[in-house]
Amino acid sequence: MSVPYATPAAQRGVTLIELMVGMVIGLLAVLVIAQVTTVYEGRKRTITAGSDAQVNGALALQVLQRDVQTSGYGISEGGAIGCRMVGQRAGMATRFERTLAPVVITDGANGAADSLDVLMSNHADFALPTRVAANHLRAGSVFVISRNTGLGHQKGDLMLAVPVPTPDPTDANRHCSLFNLSADPVAGSHQLVHDAGADGPWNQDPTATVFPGQQTTDLSYPAGSLLLNLGSLISRRFCLTGLADGQCDTPAAQTPYQLRQLSFDSRTGQTTADDLYPQIVQLQAVYGLDTSAPADQVADVWSAASPTTAQGWQRVVAVRVAVVARSTQNEQRPPPRGAARTANEWVTPSLPVWYPDGVTSAPLRVDLAPPGAGDDWRNYRYKVFETVIPLRNLLWQPA
Repeated sequence: MSVPYATPAAQRGVTLIELMVGMVIGLLAVLVIAQVTTVYEGRKRTITAGSDAQVNGALALQVLQRDVQTSGYGISEGGAIGCRMVGQRAGMATRFERTLAPVVITDGANGAADSLDVLMSNHADFALPTRVAANHLRAGSVFVISRNTGLGHQKGDLMLAVPVPTPDPTDANRHCSLFNLSADPVAGSHQLVHDAGADGPWNQDPTATVFPGQQTTDLSYPAGSLLLNLGSLISRRFCLTGLADGQCDTPAAQTPYQLRQLSFDSRTGQTTADDLYPQIVQLQAVYGLDTSAPADQVADVWSAASPTTAQGWQRVVAVRVAVVARSTQNEQRPPPRGAARTANEWVTPSLPVWYPDGVTSAPLRVDLAPPGAGDDWRNYRYKVFETVIPLRNLLWQPA
C-alpha cells in the first residue's frame, strides 16, 4: 500500500515592503532620539555654562567685597583720608603716588568697565598714630615726638607723615610722605629715625627726598603733624582684562574678559598680577557719600565721580558694586529661512541693568566685550551681581 506524498508547509519570509517599512520606522526612531539628545545636550550645556557663570560672578563679587570692606585699615586715623600720598622706594623708576583713600574708582568712559584701587595697611602689631612734637625740616632724618608716645613702632616699619590740616589731593605744595623707620625706637626716647640706606628703602637723601619743600632747609612737616604706622602697605587694583586697559593687560592675561588683581608689595616694590575669575565682562562701581550735616555715616548720595577735596573723600562711607558674569555657551538661534532676525531669536535681547542709586536702572554695556562683532553679544546669557559695601574703617573718623 503506497503512502501519499506529503508536501512540506509553505515557508514565508519578510517581503521587500515590510523591510522598507521597518527601515523607515527605525530611521524615524533614530531621528527622534538624535533630536532629543541634541536638545538635551544643548540644555545641559546651557545649565552647566550658566552655573559656571553664576559661580564666577559670585566669587568675583566676594573677593571685591572682602577687600573693600577691610580697606582703609590703618590709614584713616586722624582724618588723614584724602591726602595725596607720595613715596619713592629704592630701585623704583618712578614715584609711588596714590590718593590716600580706602577705595578709588576709575570710571570707564562711555559705559566701559570701571577699575577699583583698594588701599590698606598691614601692621602685625598694634600701633597708635603719633603726633610730631617739633618742626621737621625737609633735610631732616629724625622726627621728634612726645616722650613715650611711639608705641608699637619697630625698625623697618613703613610710616606715613600727614600734615595737619589734611591737604587736598590737588595741593601741589603739601602732601603725605612715605618713609621707613631705620632703627628701633630707644626706650624712653622721643625720636623716630629715618636715615636712608639698606634699613630704609623708602628713605632718600635730602636732595631726592619726597618730603614737601623746594630747598633742603624748608619746613616739610610742622609740629602737630601726624605719623601713621602702616607696617607695610597693601595696594590692590581690580580690573577686567581684554578691554584695552593698558595697566590691566600688562603683563598679558591668559584669556580676555576676566577679573584681574594687581597687587603692589611695599616691601619689595614689585607689582604682581593674578588672573582670578573668567568671563567677567562688566564691573561698575559708585561712591556712597554722606552729605548730611552733621554727618550720620549713612550714604544719601551716589556718584561715580571721585572727590577732589580731602573733605569730599572723608564723606565717602560706602561703595556700590555691580559685577556681570557671562555664560560661555553661544546660543545663537537662526531665524526662519529668508526672514530677518527678531527679538525672539535672541537669548538676551536687551542690555542687563543695575541700580547705581538703588532706585533708577542703568544699562550695563556688555556689548563692549563680545567675542565677535555686531549683535553677537545677544547670543549669550548674563548674570548680574550687585551689592552695597560699607567702608567699615571710615566709621572711626572724626565727624
